[in-house]
Amino acid sequence: MSLLQTALVADYFIPKGSNVLLSRLGLGRNPTVWDQPLRFNPDRHLHEKRCDLSETDLRFISFTTGRRGCIGGELGTNMTVMLLGRLLQGFKWTIPEGMESIDLSTEESSMFKVL
Repeated sequence: MSLLQTALVADYFIPKGSNVLLSRLGLGRNPTVWDQPLRFNPDRHLHEKRCDLSETDLRFISFTTGRRGCIGGELGTNMTVMLLGRLLQGFKWTIPEGMESIDLSTEESSMFKVL
């Protein structure tokens, strides 16, 4: 695919019709986006409010995009939704004895307890 319109990216002029290739490795090691990008630190993602795999900042291109993108991203999402549906359908869900209600807020502290 070629560029649909002329663009200026990081002070580089890219004319309409040019082929553009994004480096997944370069995006993942961009020091303007990531603190100490060459250091293995999975904890850097713990403080993010959310992870959007289709964000425009291109911090993540885990499954790439387009016709040559990995089908695993969409497949994984669909499988997770189907699994949740089967769990809801296949079991009788009740509140544990002694509890009147369950807090379903999405605050981290209410969902998981770190041991």
